[in-house]
Amino acid sequence: MALNLYKKLIDDLVEVQQQGDVTAARVRKKQLWPTSAASDLVKQNRIIKSLNDEDRETVAEMLQSARDDGIHDVLVYLQEEMDLNDLRITINGTELPVNPFWDLFHDWQYRCSGESWPDEKS
Repeated sequence: MALNLYKKLIDDLVEVQQQGDVTAARVRKKQLWPTSAASDLVKQNRIIKSLNDEDRETVAEMLQSARDDGIHDVLVYLQEEMDLNDLRITINGTELPVNPFWDLFHDWQYRCSGESWPDEKS
């Protein structure tokens, strides 16, 4: 049960990653923010409008990468807290195992790349 909850947590985070960054999607589609928005968004609109298709895709990829890096960094931080300060993650009263395979961020990276769980490989 605890291992399945761990796998679900990681797989849910993979799903978050695969849903993609909302801002990256807006840039790809050349969707602008409302003109009544904050001045930072007005500046972003100006930049988005100035980009050609190839540059817009590059910026979208950069935004997605930054988002992925953020998820990774949070998992690294949580892993360090687990290793150094006995942080534990509990879901519905069940404590998740610590490092049942590799560690939080490596498990997430492997699953993002489409790898099977080690205990499910044939």
